[in-house]
Amino acid sequence: MPWNVSRSTQFVEKEILKYAQSLDGFPIKSVVLDSSGSTFAMPAGSVRNVVPAGVILKKNPAAPTKYIQYDGTGTIEGILFHSVELLANATNADEPVPMVYHGCVFATAAIVGFTQYASQLVAALTTCKFE
Repeated sequence: MPWNVSRSTQFVEKEILKYAQSLDGFPIKSVVLDSSGSTFAMPAGSVRNVVPAGVILKKNPAAPTKYIQYDGTGTIEGILFHSVELLANATNADEPVPMVYHGCVFATAAIVGFTQYASQLVAALTTCKFE
């Protein structure tokens, strides 16, 4: 970051889980969001974007170690656990994030695009429940 420059952001976090399915908790996988050629919805005229918790994630076919927003194609891998600020279309701005994918009970109202991809979510995340 350049000298004498700072940035800050503030956003309200939402809860995507109803409750964990077991007392042992649930597994959280650390993944990397792909910011180059970003598929995440960006506000018009804005360079920065907060990707909200509850976004459905899949692996990027062009870069299989990184994740992008599910668009109806490919395999659903999990759901973004916390919101993250993402610098759009910047090759060095990939962000590490937590993803939940197993043994969770999700609040359907908090999942981005749930009504559109409900059947795919249920089929892909077989150990999870959606209420």
